[in-house]
This record gives sequence, C-alpha cells and structure tokens, in this order.
Amino acid sequence: MTRTGAAARTDMDERAQSLLIWAETHSRLLTGIAVAIVVAAGGFWFYTKSHEARARNAATALQQAELAVGSGNLALAQSNLENIVDRYGATRSGKQARLILSQVRFDRGQFSDGLAVLEPLTKDGDKELRANAYNLMGAGYEAEGKLEDAAKAYQQAADMTPYAIERDQFVASAARALTDGGKLEEAKKLWTKLADDPASAMAAEARVRLGEIEAQAARQS
Repeated sequence: MTRTGAAARTDMDERAQSLLIWAETHSRLLTGIAVAIVVAAGGFWFYTKSHEARARNAATALQQAELAVGSGNLALAQSNLENIVDRYGATRSGKQARLILSQVRFDRGQFSDGLAVLEPLTKDGDKELRANAYNLMGAGYEAEGKLEDAAKAYQQAADMTPYAIERDQFVASAARALTDGGKLEEAKKLWTKLADDPASAMAAEARVRLGEIEAQAARQS
C-alpha cells in the first residue's frame, strides 16, 4: 500500500537519513574514487599532450633531415635520421625516417645497414608502410646482386599495397629481378599476368619483356 501525507514524508526522511549515514561512513571511499578519477583524467591529458609534442618534434626533425638529403649532405642526413629513429621511432615521422634512412644508406653503399633499418617496418600494422619497406628491401637486395631475395621482397610489397597501380609496378620489379637472375619461367608467369590485364599500366612493358624472353629461349634451343 502506498504511503501518503505525513507517512510518505517520514519514509522519505528515513531514506535521506540512511543515504547521509552511508555517505558519512564511506566518505574516504568516495574521496578516493574522486581523486582517482581526477588523477586518471590528468594522466590522460598529459599523455595526449606529450604524444602530440613528440609528433611535432619528430615532424620538425624529419623536415630538417630531408633538407640535408636535398642538399646532398648525406652524412649529415644520415646522422639526423638515425637520431630521429632513436628518439621518435614509434611516431609516424619516425617510421618515415626509417624509409629515408634506408635510402641514404643504400646511396652510401651501406646495403646491409639499409636493409636492417627496414626490418621493423615489415611488422608494422600499416600495410602501405609495409609495402614501401618491402619495395625498398627489394632495391637493396637487387643492389647486392641477391636477385631472388629481391624478387621475393617485391612480391611481398605487391601483396601489401592497397593500390592497384603500385601492385603492378612491384610485380614488374619482381619479374625484372627474376629475368636478370635467369629465372625465366618464373619471370614469364609474372609478365604474362601483367600482359593479360588490359587495365594494367605495366601491360605494354610486359608484352615487350615476354617477347624478349621468347627470343632468348629460341636462341638457346
């Protein structure tokens, strides 16, 4: 039965008094929860601001390193890029620095070092970044004369990239490496795939390469 009038007010007073007693009894707990919330919010704000500052610093440092590359001062560029990788490796600019650093090392003949700096990027969650890393690894292996390794890296780049034009370019790079390495049957399969796709930007080159492979096979027979 629902209480009315004075009885209802008495019931409400009793409930209010009960809540007051509970709050007084648990005041330390409530204070602790409030402090924890404030600390967590402050920590999140600090983390966000710190992350943003690191990203800005990394981007600025990368711009300076790129200027050194553009001026032809590869020694300075390499030093700056290595510093960015060490300090800001987890940022987007830090990852871009790895790509540029590998190119600089390749240009300076440091192929094994250039390949080593790319290795962490092949495990990154960003497929586009992984594709670029594998493509550069292919170039590094090719410069070392490791043509089969180069072809594998180019094919991995093709598997990673989300862009059709890049995918065909990477497949063509793999086919060239296989052709130069004497793996003509494997190269022929890749060139044929490209030649049979009228929408491929590499179709014309693929048909030319297939003709060269056929001519070479005829000479050897």
